[in-house]
This record gives sequence, C-alpha cells and structure tokens, in this order.
Amino acid sequence: MSKKTWLVMLVLTAVALLGSACVPTVDQSQVEALQAQLEEARAALEEAQAGEVDQAQLEELQAQLEAAQQALEEAQAAAEEPEAEFETYTVEFKNPDTIVHMTIGEPETLDTAVHYDSASVNVTRQVYDTLLFFKEGAVDEFVPMLATDWEVSEDGLTWTFTIREGVTFHEGGTLEPHDIAYTFHRNLLLGWDFLGAGGPMGLYFDPIFGTIGIGEPGDGGLLDQVGGDDVAVCETIKNAIVADDEAGTVTITLNYPASYFPQLMAQPWSGALDMEWMIEQGAWDGDCTTWRNWYMPEVTESTLYNKMNGTGPYKFDHWTPGDEVVLTANENWWLTEPLWEGSTIDGVPEVDTIVIKLVEEWGTRLAAVQAGDADIFDHELAFAAQIDPLVKEIIAYGEEPVEHNPGGILRMYQGLPATETADFFMNFNVVTEGGNPFIGSGQLDGQGIPPDFFSDIHVRRAFNYCFDRDTFIEEVRQGEGIPHRGPIIEGMIGYDPNSEIYNFDLEKCKEELKLAWDGQVWEKGFAIQFAYNTGNDSRRLASEILRDGLLAADENGVFQIGVVSMPWPSYLAARRAGRLPIHLTGWIEDFHHPHNWVVPYMSCNGDFSGAQHFPEEMCSPWDELIQAAVREQDPAKAEEMYKQLQAGAIEQAIDIFIYQPTSRRYEQMWIQGWYYHPMIGAADSYYASLSKVPPSE
Repeated sequence: MSKKTWLVMLVLTAVALLGSACVPTVDQSQVEALQAQLEEARAALEEAQAGEVDQAQLEELQAQLEAAQQALEEAQAAAEEPEAEFETYTVEFKNPDTIVHMTIGEPETLDTAVHYDSASVNVTRQVYDTLLFFKEGAVDEFVPMLATDWEVSEDGLTWTFTIREGVTFHEGGTLEPHDIAYTFHRNLLLGWDFLGAGGPMGLYFDPIFGTIGIGEPGDGGLLDQVGGDDVAVCETIKNAIVADDEAGTVTITLNYPASYFPQLMAQPWSGALDMEWMIEQGAWDGDCTTWRNWYMPEVTESTLYNKMNGTGPYKFDHWTPGDEVVLTANENWWLTEPLWEGSTIDGVPEVDTIVIKLVEEWGTRLAAVQAGDADIFDHELAFAAQIDPLVKEIIAYGEEPVEHNPGGILRMYQGLPATETADFFMNFNVVTEGGNPFIGSGQLDGQGIPPDFFSDIHVRRAFNYCFDRDTFIEEVRQGEGIPHRGPIIEGMIGYDPNSEIYNFDLEKCKEELKLAWDGQVWEKGFAIQFAYNTGNDSRRLASEILRDGLLAADENGVFQIGVVSMPWPSYLAARRAGRLPIHLTGWIEDFHHPHNWVVPYMSCNGDFSGAQHFPEEMCSPWDELIQAAVREQDPAKAEEMYKQLQAGAIEQAIDIFIYQPTSRRYEQMWIQGWYYHPMIGAADSYYASLSKVPPSE
C-alpha cells in the first residue's frame, strides 16, 4: 500500500469512527478513544499536505475532518449530560368494582330507534343484546348472540334466525321470537327514518323495503309503495319480519341481497325489546290501526327516552342529564362461555358498576385521571403533550406492548385504523323559523348571510380553499390522520388515494370569493357563526383554522366570523333541524360498505345531506346511482359507480372534507380486556369485556 493511500484511508477511517459519536449512548471512554483517533488523523493530514496527495483531495479530507471535529464536540456534550429521565407518577387505585368513563358528550336519548349519535349508542350497546355480535375486531365475521343460528336463502333474500331460549329481560320478562319481531315492527313504524325525523331506521328500510322510510305522499317511501294506506304500511312491515314462537324463529325478507345486512343485526338499533313490557310503558300496542299515534315523537317524548329494559350484560340504573349515566351488572346474563376463543366477554361482567360521566372541560378530566378518579377518558390529540408523559405502556396496533415511561400510570393504544371521519357540512338553505342567530341579519349586507348562502358553489369552493387541512392534521391531530378525499374512505371500492381534492390556497380562495354572489360577498362581506359541541377542542380548533383562513383572505376587512360552542344534545338537534349554516361533525360507519358513506353524505335524504338541503337537481341523479351501485353484482361496475359519486362530491364541493384519522386510546394501567372494533371506536368500550385489576396483582 502506498503512503498516499494509507494517509487517505487513515483520515477517512477516523472520520467514519467519529461520525458514530453522534449517538446519544456514547460514554466518556468512547469519546476519549475517538479523540485520540482524531488527533492521529489530523497529524496524518498535515503529513499528507506536505506529500503527494493532490489539492482537491486534501480540501475534501479537510472538510470531512472539520465535520468529524463537530461530531466529536456533540458527542462530548452528550456524554457529559445525564440521560433524560421521565417523571415518576403515582395514582391511587379507587373503587375496584366501578369503572368511571369521563366523556365530553352525553346521550341525546336512550331510545334505540331514535338515537344516531355515538354518546347514546355507547350506553345502549351495554344494555341491549342483538341477534348477532361482531367477532372481535372483524366487520364481516359474526358470533351468535340472541340468535343461536341463522340461515340465508340461496338468493340472499330470506334470513331465518333461531332465537336463544332461556333469556330473561332485566325487568323479568322472557325473550321470545315475537319480542324480536315487535322490536323491528315498532322501531320501523316510529318514523325516525331518512324520510321522517332523520334517525337510524332508514338503514333497515333500505335493504328490507328498497326505500329509506315511510314518508309522506309523493316521497317515494313505503307509504307510496303500498298505495298510501296506513294499515297496509304496517302489514307490509309485519309481513317482512315474521316471528314463529312455536318454531323459535324470526324470518326477515329483504328487497335485494344486501351483503352488509348481518352487520345491521349486530348493531344496537336492533337490540331486543320486551313487547309486553313496552306496551305496559305506553308504547305502540302492535295494532296496525293505531301506529300513527306513536309516529315521529319528539326526542324527549319517545317511550324509551330515559328508560331501558334489555337482556344485555348491564342494566340501566339512572341517567342524570348534564351529569352521568350509571349502569349495573346483570347478574342473570345468559352468557356462560367466551363469545369467541380468547374473548374476555365470557359471562356476568367482572365490573359491577359503570359510571359514564359528563366532564366537558379538559383540565378537569386530566386532574381526575391523575387522581385516579377516571379509569377511561375522552381526549383530544391537541393535548397529547400533557398526556404522553403519564404513559407507562404503548401498544401500537397489531404489536406487542412497549414500555414508555417506567414511572407512568396509563396505557396508550396507538395507530388504530379508524373507519370514521370529520368534516365541515355546509347548509344550502338554513332554517330561519323563529330567528336564527348563526346567520346574523339573514341578508348579504355585511351583517349576516342569506339562508341560501352556501347554495353558491363559489362560496363552497372558497371555504374549501381557505381551510388549512395540513396544519389541522399535523398540529391538531399530531399527524395522525390522512386527508378525507370525498365520502368514501380509504380501503373501500371507489376510493382513489390520488384523486383531486381542495388544498389550502389563499389566492384561489380569494378568486372564488370575488365570484361568489356576483361579487357581493367580496364587496359587502358577511357575518356568520361556526358552531361546535362543547368540550370538543379538535372541532373548536378546526373552526378557528377555517375562520383564520377566511380572515386572511379578507383584504377589505368585511368578514365577521364567530366560533361558538353548544351542548351536545342541543348541537345535534340544531344540526338535524337544519339551523346551522356550517358545522363540523364526525361520521362513524354503521356498516362497512361504501353505501353507508355515499347515502349519508350525498342522498337527498341522507343523514347529513338531507339536513344540508341539497337541491333535487343535484342529489336526485346521485340517488339513482347510489341505488344502482348497491344492487350491482359486478364488483368492477360497482366500483366505477362509486368513483363517479366520489368525484361528484368533490366537483360540487358539497362539504369541506377534512380527515380520516388513526386513533389513540388512553386508559389506566389497571384496566384490562379492552379490544378494538372500528364500529365501537377507540374512545368507547364494550364494558363487559373489561376488568379492573389492582396494580399489585
């Protein structure tokens, strides 16, 4: 080896070794050894400078040596600094027989035919059993619940369920097939469907009757199908869902072979009711000539608004609105073995009492966690920096637990693949009856907006361009989410990860604002209030980001935008009544299929779109395509239809599509048995799976 080659290699070797000194685990002895290597390399470089090495190579070696010197200095500093230590936290283990779940929202109602919000469903899910139950985290695998067996006809239209014997309702009645049939009859006739009051029963009308509700004459609902006769409506429903007490079965006949139908049989809206008990409480008596007397009650006037009687693992104790819901274990629950192999849902719940407590203020919830007064709690990722130091153990989705802070008190589940979204919904024709403070003067005069403000596509596009989605996902969601690209979510047919969406662009926002309402929006300005539900800081921050984007585009200083909070039940009622000009809310799928995304977002009578008052000329063609797509048996053709719908939603800028999250969950380390199911979500639980184990055990 020549002297020149040797000198070059010596310097490069020293540089490489010194580069490794950047790692934080370098100790002092390693630093000293590397320092000696550096000195030797420096001497070799000086010798090389006087020798045969060319100037260009010398300059390169000099630069590398200087970089190595900097690396050495950083390593010395790292070796001298003590390793960062987590703070140790202590928390008192309290109430071993009670789980306290602190939430930011309370039920709107306890009636399973009426409720269509996560806070209500989380309560009723614990009290009512359904015919089927989702197997662990799957959306397309089921285990027996109140149905011990089920058969499906070859054409996929007739489903026959064998009903479990020996099951007792909490109030003492015995479950029989006619109770299951009555449950569906009563719920379907209550009017909380997509053509009525806007509740969940439209989900069942669709596959069973090929429409989305009973409706009024001319709506195209079941009433029209049977010629406008009320008795015929009832009889048609009864003929589609038939009980045979002697055979122990219930048979349901569908209008088309809906692949998602068994998912509906595992959701709380089909939780079994005791027919005799319901009639005693003043509910519909089963007579087809009287059902109109119970049709479309106000939320607080339905029979089950604040009472429950199911067969499930927990019994209803009480609900104090504004404070808490309390459930107690059903000591007579019929289950005696695991619902599936390895399941902790295996009999009478281990935890005697569940307290679902409304605590809207984040600081109060955090203090309760630190004091041991909250076992499970709602959180916002915006506050993750306050929570994460308390985490002892992290479980990434599909992975084994990893220790985080040895002195922590919480467990965190991370990277949970959510089938939910959050978006801004713009109302094309705001309801103003009785006055509406959200739209100010109600005129385009700088002091308000007209009720049809968002009917102008330039307004909708401007609001889209003025929302900084990237900032929201990165800063508010801590990077845990992807852009929502239209109604259909990632992982479903119709979704394209490269499809066109609106991105934050102030110049394009200005261009659209100048075109909106023939220039009047830009010249006169507007005044509007954005509403969000109290305690939901992510929605507050998103509203503020949209507000700030619009104000940044306002060169004339004529935009007035307020951000106001509302209690969850009031927020739901105002949204459903069409009184909010724009609002942000989330959607958790009812069943895993694109049909459950395009209907609520795009149908003329969808849960969101219906309250947004889309014009018929826009949504009617979508409805035709929606119904064709769900009935299409060729997957390739169905996919093309769903892609058309996805593109149409973006083209018309019907909403500000924000994000589809990955989720986190935090709980005290003493909580055991939780499992993730996307239709329950990360925040909620099937409490019968949980136990509360003292830290010493």
